Amino acid sequence: MVTTQQLDRLYLKMPDTESVTLTTKRGVNNDTTATVTVSHAWMRDISRDDIARGLATTAHEGIVWNIPNVLLAGAEIETGDTITDSSSVVWTVMSVSRVRLRTHWRCICRRQK
Repeated sequence: MVTTQQLDRLYLKMPDTESVTLTTKRGVNNDTTATVTVSHAWMRDISRDDIARGLATTAHEGIVWNIPNVLLAGAEIETGDTITDSSSVVWTVMSVSRVRLRTHWRCICRRQK
């Protein structure tokens, strides 16, 4: 069985990854928050289709974060959660889906103002 430590080393070899912090908001009034630090996430430009769906108005405002499920320590990502990148920019998750045989989260995010 592959351990989380082994997978973490695998992601070390991937280019253009960075450490991010996921902040989840749960509860009736979103009053229960938890944070998870993900050692290796990577961002990609938002697609024109995502902009057309209204998830962001410009490419500068939106980004797609890809986060490996195994590095989340059991956390689930939902819309409204936030991702803080290594430059302290906060991104709000507008849409989330599981991709690559459900091993990665694809989060379409909008930059907070």
